[in-house]
Amino acid sequence: MAIDTQQVMAELQRIIASPGFRARKLIKKFLHYVVQESLAGRGEQLNQYTIAVNALGKTADFSPIYNPIVRIEAGRLRKLLDDYYSDVGHLNTVMIRMPKGSYQVEFQACESQSQQAVYLSDEAQPRVSEGPRLFVHFQMVHGDHSDAYPLLYKVRGDLLLILSRFRNIRLVSSASMDTGHPISGQRLRDVWDIYRADYLLTCDVNAGSEALELCFSLAHTPTDETVWRNTVALPTAPCAETLQAMYRQVTANTVSLHCGLMLQHWAQHWNNTVTSVPGHHRVLVAYLNFLQAMSVETFTQVLQVCRQRLKCFPHDSKALVVFARLCAFDGVLQYRLIEDRDQVWTQAARLAMKLDVGNAEAHSVFAHNSYMRGDYALCRAELDVARQANPFDLSGEYLHGIGLCMLGDWEEGIAIIKQLMLVPCNKPDWYHVLPFLYAFNRGDYLEALAHAEHIQQFGYWGEVARCVSYYHLGHYSRAQAEWMRLQEKYPDLLCNKRLSDSRFLSDTAFQGLWTTLRSLL
Repeated sequence: MAIDTQQVMAELQRIIASPGFRARKLIKKFLHYVVQESLAGRGEQLNQYTIAVNALGKTADFSPIYNPIVRIEAGRLRKLLDDYYSDVGHLNTVMIRMPKGSYQVEFQACESQSQQAVYLSDEAQPRVSEGPRLFVHFQMVHGDHSDAYPLLYKVRGDLLLILSRFRNIRLVSSASMDTGHPISGQRLRDVWDIYRADYLLTCDVNAGSEALELCFSLAHTPTDETVWRNTVALPTAPCAETLQAMYRQVTANTVSLHCGLMLQHWAQHWNNTVTSVPGHHRVLVAYLNFLQAMSVETFTQVLQVCRQRLKCFPHDSKALVVFARLCAFDGVLQYRLIEDRDQVWTQAARLAMKLDVGNAEAHSVFAHNSYMRGDYALCRAELDVARQANPFDLSGEYLHGIGLCMLGDWEEGIAIIKQLMLVPCNKPDWYHVLPFLYAFNRGDYLEALAHAEHIQQFGYWGEVARCVSYYHLGHYSRAQAEWMRLQEKYPDLLCNKRLSDSRFLSDTAFQGLWTTLRSLL
């Protein structure tokens, strides 16, 4: 396939607009210059001096002997191009490369994914696991309402800052607030072509005299499928609590790990595609599959994927966080598939915090690990750090509530969990486990049963919760039926060694459960 100038320049614009290049002014000037010179047939004349003076703004007395800036920036440029093309979503018609030993760029036609893969070695893959890329766009609909712009710019800025704290997505956004009509199918395709954003979150704003109508919509850009939609009426002078509730609702329904529809849709999209999942997406896709359908099978799959990833990329901070979280699930669900669990859990969590400073989930999983090791003061401190790092993550709030309950602060922990249960979003059924336990230990067996009936996909917990609730309510035949199912699926659950080996399950808060179950033996 012949390569023409328009194709090359279109690819150049896609590269420059990509997240890895956007904030690198020198690199963009460097690449733009060498591409233009190569297209003009002057690529062989490129050298350190011409690039420094004509692209990097150096004076005519520039000397590459005393200033290695061109060599340094060339090395960075080659690495950024490797990172850019390592995402298999970049299936463009042209690839721009700058081979080592030359400043002249090469243009390579790409007709298929397999052809592009020839260039992409394992070393060129992203070193850190990644999730979907999200493009955020605000626009005023139906005319200019200048008096509403200060509030809208605040909302847009706040939301972008909040979304940037979620480590399982890659965030891009439009540079300004537009006026006009809602984004069309063609503009959706433009977002995909230019930014390679998997999803587009739009906020179409209709301004009234007393309130603003914010119409949020989340769309999958490759298929134009609408994943989530919601309309919020916002007062023209909203209080901080109103804004925070809106931000929490938007993030819970889109990017939160446990509830976010964007992440669930993204994982399902990869599950349904005939193309193999890229290496830097596999950990998160497998983990989301496990969170949506918890079983020994899905746990084994994500554990295997995670171990393979860390074998190739031992400093993959996101894979380390997932592995540390799997250690926690391995204990709570009593799978017992991870040897030396507490030790490797500690190592993974600590390394993840070191590699990705400010990662709320890394601090959260390390807090839970600290509890298991008996370091309660460190547990509480890390819970606070995690919450400060991302106070708008519904999943993080749930994990914070769990941590407080583990530390014995049940009233505060359950208050947090009950508050997040009010957020309108699709929460996993295992969010009901601790509210069940709290009600059970207070002797409110009707409320305990109401929570127990929600628990369907969290190991043995559904059967345990329903069995003991039915028993204390006098429904002995139902309790016996749940007990039989429990015995069939988990015959050695009440083994004293299993319970005593777990600091979490051996806590006094669980003793009423095990005592009730033993009375059915």
